[in-house]
Amino acid sequence: MKTIAFVGSNSSKSINKQLALSLIKNKEVEFIDIQNWNVPMYSEDIQINEGFPEAIVSLASEISDASNIIIAVNEHNSNVSAFMKNILDWLSRHSKKIFAEKKILVLSTSNGQRGGLSANEFTVGFCSRNGAETVEGFTFPAFSENFDIENQVISNLEKKKQFETIISNFINK
Repeated sequence: MKTIAFVGSNSSKSINKQLALSLIKNKEVEFIDIQNWNVPMYSEDIQINEGFPEAIVSLASEISDASNIIIAVNEHNSNVSAFMKNILDWLSRHSKKIFAEKKILVLSTSNGQRGGLSANEFTVGFCSRNGAETVEGFTFPAFSENFDIENQVISNLEKKKQFETIISNFINK
């Protein structure tokens, strides 16, 4: 069973990427770094005239080959970032049921108490509507208070245990 992970942020200081990498470290998870992808804003005209961007074709292939997918999603203004929404738009046009028969774990964090809940809920719904077998969503609130940036680990021991259990159970299902 192949597990892949990617983060829906194009920020060089993405706290969602930091969280995701800390959780999958030393686990059999392939991380796909999409942070620097230069994918055009989705347009039906671009799709018809130029086809799908190579990065989207590659990611769709990775998704197709995986059984489990971990998506860390960031939140901008109570929604997914434009970067992530664009990636999801392209993926869903590439294959109507891009997540068919996949197990999905959606993680999100923010410095607020909701931990990116709105973006998390959007992504969980999107994955469900696009064929995911099961989708679980987990939020990590107050990132700056609960994460040791210098050592790249969850510093809140209760949350660390909770998230390590979630990740291990997800990967080993």
